[in-house]
Amino acid sequence: MTVVKIKYLSHACFEISNGKTILIDPYFTGNSLAPRYEGKPDIILVTHEHFDHFDKAFIDRYPGAKVVVPPVCDYPGAIVMRVGDKREIDGVEVEMIPASHHQSKYPTGYIIGFEGKRIAHLGDCYLDGVKPLADIDVLLIPIGGTYTMNIDEALKALDIIRPKLAIPMHYDTFPQIKADPEEFRRRAEAKGYKVRVLKIGEEVTV
Repeated sequence: MTVVKIKYLSHACFEISNGKTILIDPYFTGNSLAPRYEGKPDIILVTHEHFDHFDKAFIDRYPGAKVVVPPVCDYPGAIVMRVGDKREIDGVEVEMIPASHHQSKYPTGYIIGFEGKRIAHLGDCYLDGVKPLADIDVLLIPIGGTYTMNIDEALKALDIIRPKLAIPMHYDTFPQIKADPEEFRRRAEAKGYKVRVLKIGEEVTV
């Protein structure tokens, strides 16, 4: 059985590994909550152009990584994908999906496939951008409000996507996105969903 490790690195950043190491939405520069990163990413995925998702200075430290960006992100040598594109990168299936985030010129999310396991990262997304996604094993979902869904809306998003496991993200980094992930967990579990709240630096195996 395929085993995938998912580590939460604060805000919307996760490290996902199974032989290959994927980093999504790095935000380490100027982020006092971010842990010291000691990994070596093979692939770095960026959902949109904002500094708290597209840390160029951090990405520069890993010239061997394959960097995937939407068209609004300018990075030398990056693989540019558009919504709806699917690519196999170093044996990992990467699909770019739409998001709704009016502060961005081209907001996106990703579905990552590891030998049958499907992990969806919604990026910065409001509820009106959430669409049904088939067979999602793990959903990385924003709950902080203001720039994304809030907890009430994220609960509705679970009803649309129906993942096997949900992990909340994009909360408490700034005062504008303060939210209680335990409230999200309790309310989601009351609806029959499985939720794991990860502390910064904590990982889960799925």
